[in-house]
Amino acid sequence: MLRFFRQIRQKLIKQENVRKYLWYALGEILLVMIGILLALQVNNWNENRKEKNYEHRMLTELSVALVNDIGNFRLLEDMMSNLEESIFYLTAASNMDDRRSLEIDSVRQHLDSVWGFGVYIAYNEGPYEALKSSGLDKISNDSLRNEIAKLYSFSLPSADAWINEIIRGSIDAKFRYFDLLFDIQVERSGQALEKTLIVENFDFLDSPIFADILSESFNATRYSKVPLAQNRRQMEQLLGMINKELTNHSD
Repeated sequence: MLRFFRQIRQKLIKQENVRKYLWYALGEILLVMIGILLALQVNNWNENRKEKNYEHRMLTELSVALVNDIGNFRLLEDMMSNLEESIFYLTAASNMDDRRSLEIDSVRQHLDSVWGFGVYIAYNEGPYEALKSSGLDKISNDSLRNEIAKLYSFSLPSADAWINEIIRGSIDAKFRYFDLLFDIQVERSGQALEKTLIVENFDFLDSPIFADILSESFNATRYSKVPLAQNRRQMEQLLGMINKELTNHSD
């Protein structure tokens, strides 16, 4: 093709047809410019497609992570509710004047629930960290990008610090009170050691230490449920926005 154009130029030069040569030169320049513009357009189209594919993949990974985290948060909320039932049961039992209706097995069951309780939140921030490292501007929807950043850079870290550090103090205090108030039997169970509270009567219900156990346990549940529920609702809202954006990508 280039050889063909050279032959045309040489022919026009030999004919000393300056006007035709200039028109030809301009046409050749125009063709080159059009070729460059087309190449740039194709390159831009390829880059845009790559960015869209990357955005779609990252939003999909965030969606999967949110579904799992929402389920885990719901499970923790249910555990908090069950624990509150045990706390209320034991509180009512400690306020009874006549405890003959109490069953030792029921008391043990609720006592074990309070004793074994601990709360620790965890969430999958891997997709967000990957997105952040490549640039949050990869998310083209401004509102969605802001909500993603708000959840993972503020809301979840705040709940993590509150529950895993502040509430931890109440839980640790609860365990110390149990050690003070109850004898604990340790037995081998397979390849593990199993701890059992020794409860032979209801005298512990009148102990001020037991009142402290109930108080610390209630504080831990009450002040954990609120941030758990708030963050779970925020995750559900973000999940809805992400799924809507993914649907728009498919259209």
